[in-house]
Amino acid sequence: MEKLYFNLSEEEVSKSRKVILWIVTAFFFLGAAYVAILSPVFGQHSVKPLLALAPLGIGILIGITAVFATVKRKDIFFLIDEEKIEFRYGIFRPKRYTFPWTEVKKLVMPHKERKAKVILGNGTFHVIDLSYIQRRKATLIRKHLYQTARQKNIDVLTVINLSKHK
Repeated sequence: MEKLYFNLSEEEVSKSRKVILWIVTAFFFLGAAYVAILSPVFGQHSVKPLLALAPLGIGILIGITAVFATVKRKDIFFLIDEEKIEFRYGIFRPKRYTFPWTEVKKLVMPHKERKAKVILGNGTFHVIDLSYIQRRKATLIRKHLYQTARQKNIDVLTVINLSKHK
């Protein structure tokens, strides 16, 4: 079985989408500033400065999204090879996990979810949640996990829903 490696830190949002996010953020902040100074500076007393909170809040939410899209996340990957399953991913604090194939006792794969449960020989388990990864990549990772586990003679259970499996 060949090695499967995905570098997840270099993709996700294109440059044009980042630029559009920042432009929309700037428009909402400018709109909030205009509404806030409309009454005191321009004398439009029918417009309350409190109305500036709506575009300001929307601008903050879009700005947070733009920051997450712009900031480079380092060393986020998923690797499956002959010796181990190794991955590091997450949104806020990514952690690195390594599971050697020799320690894997069972693999539980739900039918419709983008998850996999690795049950180790010492009784512990870890749920690999692939819902944050693009659908195509998650499907390839699940297929490769399944095929490699079959090749290594590891029990593979397919269930309808992972939450019902104990």
